[in-house]
Amino acid sequence: MSLAVFDISPAIGEDGKPIIPEHENTNGTISHPKPFKCTIKPRSEKALSLIDSDVSQ
Repeated sequence: MSLAVFDISPAIGEDGKPIIPEHENTNGTISHPKPFKCTIKPRSEKALSLIDSDVSQ
């Protein structure tokens, strides 16, 4: 499955405003972003059907 079928945006706080995450990486030779809150939604109904068909296989 590809991330291209999803809209990934900042999580929304209780005040209705986006929560912009701090940019933090792990330490080491190969670093990765530390976990952060976000909202992940399918881009469209067609994207949702592609996701469903991929998950059911």
